[in-house]
Amino acid sequence: MSREKKRMLVLSIALALGIGGVMPSYTFAAVEQAGSHFQIGQIVKGTVVENWGNEIIVKGDSGERYHVGLHTFTEEKIQAMNFSVGALVQIEGEVLESIADFYSFDYFVKNLPLGVTKDEIKKLELLYNEVMTLEKDELWEEAGELWVQINRITNPYYLANWEPEAFDVYISMFEYPFTANDLLQLEELYYQWVSLAKSGAEIESGVKLDQFFEIVNTYYVEPTFEEYIIDLGTTISKTDFPVIKKLYEDARQASSDGDDQLAMDKWEAFDSVMRPYYRAANPMPTFDEQMAYYDFEVSKENLSKLQKIYTGIIDLELNGKYDEVDSQWESFYSILEPYFSMNVNIPFRATQVIINGETFQR
Repeated sequence: MSREKKRMLVLSIALALGIGGVMPSYTFAAVEQAGSHFQIGQIVKGTVVENWGNEIIVKGDSGERYHVGLHTFTEEKIQAMNFSVGALVQIEGEVLESIADFYSFDYFVKNLPLGVTKDEIKKLELLYNEVMTLEKDELWEEAGELWVQINRITNPYYLANWEPEAFDVYISMFEYPFTANDLLQLEELYYQWVSLAKSGAEIESGVKLDQFFEIVNTYYVEPTFEEYIIDLGTTISKTDFPVIKKLYEDARQASSDGDDQLAMDKWEAFDSVMRPYYRAANPMPTFDEQMAYYDFEVSKENLSKLQKIYTGIIDLELNGKYDEVDSQWESFYSILEPYFSMNVNIPFRATQVIINGETFQR
C-alpha cells in the first residue's frame, strides 16, 4: 500500500542485553512530511488519540492530526502532564517540516552520558547536523559512516556510566535449571564480558558473550508438536494431525542437522497447512471492529464497497483460497488510501501545554 513516505531517524541508546545501564547503537527517527505550511506560534486544540510518552498524536478540533513532540520538556514535566487517550489539550508551538526536526542537537546533547567534554560536544554538533542532512536526503551509507565517528566519541562515556546488573540478577531471567558447574562457568564468562566491554574491547567481549550463550542455549528445549498445539489453543483434525506433526518434526530435525534450506521448506509447508488453524485461534475482527481501527470517517458509498471486499476476504480465508487474499487486501486499502492521505500527521513541536487546567511550559 502506497503511503506518504516515512522513515525512521530517532535518537536511540540501545540497552545492553537488558543489563541495567545503556549502551549506544544507532539513531533513527520517523519522518513524515506535512505537505503544507503553517505559521510559527500556532495553537492546537484537540483530543489526544495516541500517547507515546514524549510524543503524542492529537486530533485537532478542526480535523487535522498533529504529531506533537514534547522533547523540549523535562521528563518530570512530561510525566506530570499525565496524558491519556481522550484527554482534551491546548498546545502552543510550531509546525515543523518533518518529525526528524524533533531530534535537534539540543535533544541529542540532553541524552549524552556524563563526562563528554565541551570540545567533544562541538565536534559532535558538526557531525550530528551533517548526519541529519544526509538522512533527510536518504543518504544512509554516508550517514552511517558519520554515526561510526559519533559513536567513537560517545561510546567510552556510555561504557563508563554503564552499571551492569549483578550476575545473580541477570541469570535469574533465564529460569533454567543450570547445574552448579555451568553456573560457575557462566558467572566467570559474564564478568569477563563486562570487564572487556567496559574497556572497549568489542571483539573480545563479543567472544565471551557468545561462549556465555552457547551454554545457556543448551538448556533450551523446543516444545513437542503436542505442546505447541496446546499453547496455540486450537484443535487439529484427526486427518491433518499426523501430516502436520511430521512436517513439524522434519523441520526441527532439518534445523538440528544444519540443513537450512530443507528446514525452510519444511517450515513453509508446515505454516501453509497450519494457516486455517492459526486463523481459528486468531479470528479476523468483524468489519465494524476493523473500521474502528481508523480514526476517520468513510463515505457511505466507500463503506459499502469496503464491507463487500472485507466479507469476501473472510470467505476466501474460510475456503482456503489464500492466493487470492492479498489482491483483495490491496483493493481494500486502495479505497482507504485517500483517507490516509488526508489524515497525515503534521509534525508539531510543543512549547506550552495546557491539560486538566494546568499549564506546562518548556
